[in-house]
Amino acid sequence: MVIKKSIVLIFLIQQFFSFSQNQSNDSIQLKEVIVSITKLKDTLINTPLSISFKNYSNFQNSTQQFNLSEYVENIPGIFISNDNNFAQDSRISIRGFGSRANFGIRGIKLIVDGVPETTPDGQTQIDNLNLEIIDKIEVIRGIGSSLYGNSSAGIIKIQTIGEIKNNFTKISYSSGSNQKNKKQVLFGLKNNKSSYSFLLSQTKSQGYRDNSGFKNNNLNISLINNINTNSKLRFNFNYVNSPYAIDPGGLTIEEVNKNRKQSRDRNIIYDSQESIDHYKLSMNLEKKINTKLSLSNYLFYSNRDFEGKIPVKNGGAIKLDRKYWGFGSNISFDNKIKAQIGFDVGNQKDNRKRFFNNEGKIGELVLNQKEKFLNYGIYLVSSYNIKNITILSGLRFDNNRISLKDIYLNDGDSSDKIDLKSINPSLGINYKPNSLIRFFANISSGFETPTLNEYGSSPIGSGFNKSLKSQKSTNYEFGFSKRSINNDLKIDIVYFNTLTKDEVLPYETPQFPNQVFYNNAGKTKRKGVEFSGHYDLNDFFSINSSISIGEYLFHEFQKNQENYSGNSIPGIPNNIFIFDVSYKTNSSLFINISLKKIGKMYANNSNSVKIDSYNLVNLKIGQEISFKKIMLKPFLTINNLFSVNYYDNIRINAFGGRYYEPAPKTTLFGGIKIAF
Repeated sequence: MVIKKSIVLIFLIQQFFSFSQNQSNDSIQLKEVIVSITKLKDTLINTPLSISFKNYSNFQNSTQQFNLSEYVENIPGIFISNDNNFAQDSRISIRGFGSRANFGIRGIKLIVDGVPETTPDGQTQIDNLNLEIIDKIEVIRGIGSSLYGNSSAGIIKIQTIGEIKNNFTKISYSSGSNQKNKKQVLFGLKNNKSSYSFLLSQTKSQGYRDNSGFKNNNLNISLINNINTNSKLRFNFNYVNSPYAIDPGGLTIEEVNKNRKQSRDRNIIYDSQESIDHYKLSMNLEKKINTKLSLSNYLFYSNRDFEGKIPVKNGGAIKLDRKYWGFGSNISFDNKIKAQIGFDVGNQKDNRKRFFNNEGKIGELVLNQKEKFLNYGIYLVSSYNIKNITILSGLRFDNNRISLKDIYLNDGDSSDKIDLKSINPSLGINYKPNSLIRFFANISSGFETPTLNEYGSSPIGSGFNKSLKSQKSTNYEFGFSKRSINNDLKIDIVYFNTLTKDEVLPYETPQFPNQVFYNNAGKTKRKGVEFSGHYDLNDFFSINSSISIGEYLFHEFQKNQENYSGNSIPGIPNNIFIFDVSYKTNSSLFINISLKKIGKMYANNSNSVKIDSYNLVNLKIGQEISFKKIMLKPFLTINNLFSVNYYDNIRINAFGGRYYEPAPKTTLFGGIKIAF
């Protein structure tokens, strides 16, 4: 099926090539994209991995800045859901990894300014991520455990604004449907060898569905100091206060058809929502020792206080105090052979308490335990160039020490320990016949432990679910890239094949409705083709496209006398097609129209509940208006232009048929940004 559908890609590639120039000339100086997500800085065209690179310096002028999906949705292989339930955060998956998350992100490593945002156990919450200051994003769409360790089935590396050349102030206000609004102010200061940036923002919405509002207050402070010509220090502090984010819950299809905006009655009765206080402090120090050697270090501390309620009486009120710190160091050698050796340490401590939820009121304590996840890893990555061939290899050892200390002993002592070790290698080969074309192939292995929450979600009571295993993957990729001499045409195509053993999946039971547990599938298989293309028709029009066509299947999976082998893994669309056209005039008027097609998927392991495909059209309009030293940037965004019925999220294997979280129909969002 994948091969047949790939004919569509071949046709599109031929159309792109028909516009491109046939000549090639290695003597022409091309503007190269430099990537560092492999830990060794090199040009993108020299790298034997499926890497996507995006620059957002102009993009920020016309985007809502509400969800990370706005920044990465047009990268092939990425699927985003749950953008409108802020009690659970956006759910991002890469080639289907991460789709199991019932809140936040799983299995995907997020790095911000060189510091891990993902906890050692593999959880990522992005409510403290300040979208307004994103400058660049790099994404590895394949498995990267040889570089980043546990839960690295995909890597997203974010770089925020760096050194500032001139002082600036940016103020913006935007508002739209469902009483959604955003207020922010950003200052940038330059003082001798130092750059400072300060961001204050508030984001809130009533929500599309009943009882689905949220509010976030964010602060971000950044300092970059050039100590001398060879040393640079970066200091970041961010804080988020979210006093409420209300969860409207999942609906049955009958409830959706009756009123798609309604909240589940049980979620209202039990006051399902969350509140968060979160801060993070980080520091990076980079030092160039000589022309060939450089040293890099990072250190961070994070504290997260979480209070939440779920629609369950016993244990339905939750208090979590999370302290997470880490540090790492590496030394790099840059010559004909490039190499980096380094280590990472991450320590996560969760103090988790659960109480009776007496219809929204916190009752008696039923669980009190301290959970710890300590990770330390050491790695070596090297790159060697032989004429037009680049060989990239990586090797990493990780040790994960997981423990639980039971404080609430009324039901016995459930204290426990688990030690998990892994070694993950990778090897890639890149062949570049000239400066415009590359062919590459790679193989890598991956290792992903269950998170502390997944280990602790045990149907047999408190303590760890020790029957839950870590999942292990092997990934194969073959790729091709082409660009034109003047960079107006860029094409990338990748074939991937990933085999996974003991994939972690969510489920619910009749005995414990509204609670999510986890088990392992025997073996799963993912294979597919990804295509991305960019073409500048002229100085005014540009075209972008992204296509992902895949099969995501249970290869061997039997559970409770049910054989799911050959079925599709739930929650992953079989294809994603994104096509957009941008137009920009000499007067800085900007118009972008995008078409997104999301293919069918299934809501459960048995594939008895099918989620139909859907098409969305979005429109953006903006303009830059210069008035002396002031720049005005009004913009308007219309999402779901034709008011299509679709789902913001599908709750995988939900009990009672409550799979569906409806998405908004047509929404408008506009505002103005002022820079001076």
